[in-house]
Amino acid sequence: MPFTGPESDRLAIRELYEGYADGAARIDREAWLAAYADDARWRSPYFDVAGAVAIGTTFDQIMADVVDVTIDIRIGALEIEGDEATARLYQTESLLYADGSTWDLTGRYEDLLERRAGRWWFVDRTYTLKREVRPDPPDAAFAGPAHERMAIRDLMETYADASSRMDKRQWLDCWTEDCVWSTSAGDVIGKAALSDRWDQLFAAMDAMAFFAMPGSIRVAGQTATARCHVREIARIRGTVQKFSARYDDELVKQDGRWRFARRAYVMNIAE
Repeated sequence: MPFTGPESDRLAIRELYEGYADGAARIDREAWLAAYADDARWRSPYFDVAGAVAIGTTFDQIMADVVDVTIDIRIGALEIEGDEATARLYQTESLLYADGSTWDLTGRYEDLLERRAGRWWFVDRTYTLKREVRPDPPDAAFAGPAHERMAIRDLMETYADASSRMDKRQWLDCWTEDCVWSTSAGDVIGKAALSDRWDQLFAAMDAMAFFAMPGSIRVAGQTATARCHVREIARIRGTVQKFSARYDDELVKQDGRWRFARRAYVMNIAE
C-alpha cells in the first residue's frame, strides 16, 4: 500500500509538508527551513547540498529576486516504519520576478524522513524535474509574459494599420495623453500637439503604406521597451517616396491597454 503507518504519524508528516509549502508560498525562509534536519541533504538537477546551513543558502539564492510564489503539492505515497518514513511528493510551483517573468516547474520528490526528539524532519530529498519553463535571460530581445508581448505587437500593427489607412483617430489612440514623438524635426509632446503634427504631415499625403516589424519587446510589469523596424511608402503631392526607419519605444499599460509613451524615430534610408 502507498500509505502505511500510524494515522497520527501520517497526519504529522502531512502537516510538515503543508508547513513547508506555506513557508515557500510566503517566501518565509525560517518557516520553510524548519522542515529540514540539521544534517539533511537536498538534491536536484541544479544542485546537491548537505546541511541546513547550505540548504538555507540555496533557498536565499533561488529566492533572491522572487516577489511571489505559487506552490501546489500532492503526496502520492507515504510509508512509515517506526521512526523512519519514505514519501513521494508531486510539486508544481511558479516563481514570479519583479519584471513580470516566471520560472514554472513541475517535478517529483522522493523523500526520507525521520522522527527525532518527538517530531518529523526531512532528512534526504531527491527532486526529479518533469518539465519547466524558465524566465527569459537578462539580454533576451523578447522578454516578459507572452500575452503582454503579443498585446504590444498588436499595438504596433494597429499603429501601422492606422497609418496606412490615414486614420487619425485610431493612430492617436495608440498614444498616451502625455506622449512624446521624437524625430529629426524635434519632439512633439502631448496628444494635442500630436494631432496638429498629423494634420501637417497628412495634408499633402495622397496615400501611405506602412509596415512594422518588432525587433525587440521587453516587458517589466506595467512598462515596456521595444524596437520596431518600419517601412513606409508614401505618395506626397503625386511623388512616391520610400523610407526605411526604426522606432525606439517606451510603452505603458493603462486601464488594461498598452500605449506608446515615447517613440523615437531613427531614419535608416530615405529614397
